[in-house]
Amino acid sequence: MIPIIGGFVLGLAIIIERFVNLRYYKVVNSELFLKVKEYISDGKFDLALSYVRKNANSVVKPILVEAIENRDLPEEDLRELIETVGKKSTKMLEKNLPTLSTIVSIEPLLGLLGTVTGMIKVFAVISAKGLGHADLLAKGISEALITTAAGLSIAIPFLIFYNIFSEKVEHIIIELETEIFSIFKNLK
Repeated sequence: MIPIIGGFVLGLAIIIERFVNLRYYKVVNSELFLKVKEYISDGKFDLALSYVRKNANSVVKPILVEAIENRDLPEEDLRELIETVGKKSTKMLEKNLPTLSTIVSIEPLLGLLGTVTGMIKVFAVISAKGLGHADLLAKGISEALITTAAGLSIAIPFLIFYNIFSEKVEHIIIELETEIFSIFKNLK
């Protein structure tokens, strides 16, 4: 039961962390992108860089900095650079999601393991004392049912949160790509 509780505590911490941090990135900063587009269309690349470095969040900043600093690259090379930096930068949006996915997978298995150990205890009591000790049999059966229920009760809502966060990350990445490539068009 201790590993099940440990998975619950770790998973809950990840869910809280993702709620807090994904909310920070929730809305793509339209004001930032409008200002950067304005500076770029006016040819004020140094002001655009300065503005990005001062105002962009940690996901957007490296992408925009690379795009602006390397604006003289051929279009295809610049696009490839932006995509490469973007993949590295957006990894922080997915932070801890693999761990949450692992917890979702392991919790039911830990519950099943508790079921097996509980039933082993039941059969140990039967072989040692016979069927006449219902209280001792009930302890093993109780352990089996409680661990199974605990594992499933944790995995099911955590799976829902995992899917919500994964969808949210994907949505943020699509928004960022749209905005950044609209700026990219203005660089050429």
